[in-house]
Amino acid sequence: MLTGEVFAHRLGLTVADLRNLEQAHAVLVLPGLSPRDVRYPAWQIDATGPPFPVLHALFDALGDSGWTIHRFLMQSNPELAGQTALETLRDGRGALALRRARSIAVGSFA
Repeated sequence: MLTGEVFAHRLGLTVADLRNLEQAHAVLVLPGLSPRDVRYPAWQIDATGPPFPVLHALFDALGDSGWTIHRFLMQSNPELAGQTALETLRDGRGALALRRARSIAVGSFA
């Protein structure tokens, strides 16, 4: 987990720019016990560039809770061949992960 300053630096952004991405649900931020105690999972960026482009759509499907998105991405899922949604994103199959998120949102469970 990274602080906002470190995460922004890795993206080549200012902290203010990072806050704009956060409000647009383009990055995943996990709230802590206080408003200043937020963390950004490092796995959402790599050496090649920005966070996964499907993140905003996951928020649209599953709601505004960063912890809900995090849990969805980290849990293995039988409908994703036992992979986590994060693994499907890393494999370039964001559309599949998004379809699964939407099905969960409407009450379809494996």
